Amino acid sequence: MLLNSAARSLARQARYTASSRLFASLAPYEEYGKSVFKGTVADSYLKKHGASVDVLKDPNWTTDHADTVAKAVLDWAADNGANTYCHWFQPMAASGVRHGQSGQVQNMMMKFDDESGEVAWDFKGKTLVKGETDGSSYPNGNLRATHQAGGYLAVDTSSPIFLRGDTIFIPSCLVSYYGKALDEKTPLLRANEALNKEGTRLLKHLGFEAGSVKTNIGLEQEFFLVQREDFYRRPDLQLTGRTIMGKNAPRGQEMCDHYMAPPSTATPALACMQEIQEECWKMGIPLKTRHREVAPNQYEFAPLFGTNTTQIDQNLMVMQIIEEIAPRHGLVA
Repeated sequence: MLLNSAARSLARQARYTASSRLFASLAPYEEYGKSVFKGTVADSYLKKHGASVDVLKDPNWTTDHADTVAKAVLDWAADNGANTYCHWFQPMAASGVRHGQSGQVQNMMMKFDDESGEVAWDFKGKTLVKGETDGSSYPNGNLRATHQAGGYLAVDTSSPIFLRGDTIFIPSCLVSYYGKALDEKTPLLRANEALNKEGTRLLKHLGFEAGSVKTNIGLEQEFFLVQREDFYRRPDLQLTGRTIMGKNAPRGQEMCDHYMAPPSTATPALACMQEIQEECWKMGIPLKTRHREVAPNQYEFAPLFGTNTTQIDQNLMVMQIIEEIAPRHGLVA
């Protein structure tokens, strides 16, 4: 009897241990960050070319190690089924109804031999760190001479390269022939540099030695989920992305019965948000918090805080992903 009792006790403990380990398993999240070229992902590919992830910590890699980084990025892209790259930027005045609020020209990382008819990989350091496109249609483009109307792209080393689908996205700045900002990021980077310079100077006068001053922010993305058939009955939502006609709601925020209420499986909203989180996790975007907001059909995501350039880049992708995944659930964001 004692032996049987001990055996049953051991069996219960084994079941408890197994279930506990299963519950605490991180296996479902092994894909987190695999689509971002940084940390252990970047290190594993850079080591194949005689470097390490420490190379990316110095912005001077764009001149000292550009070819090495380009080779590592190409290997990483090919292993993940990508064959296209783009310098991904944020055009000035893009905060309207532009999808994703970003700009890009996608090019294949290949060269084509007309004589042999063969195709080969082609992605060098100079391709990675800079690019050129047509900047004449961006704000004030028509005020520049034709030969000066180009838009010039340079990689933003403060924000990591990421991958989605068959394309790698290289966060970049867009400037004119004379270095005038044609995007939203260049003024931010210049402001960061000014804050770093004057901030360290001020701290020194106060008796503190600081190597640098960095700006962190924590963004929240609020959005509405509207049934698709209702969206197509509203020209204002379709053309402007917001409500500009119709009467006011019967009441305002007095009861707040929607705010932080339990998400319901009776509507597609929760499933939509779960899929958005999964897509973002692959790209290393830590959408840790989700909840209902005050207004009916209003929701919110909140990631972990981080440096301002990275947070803004990630938030732009979050908005694009929300817009793309919502229709899969019969919704419009």
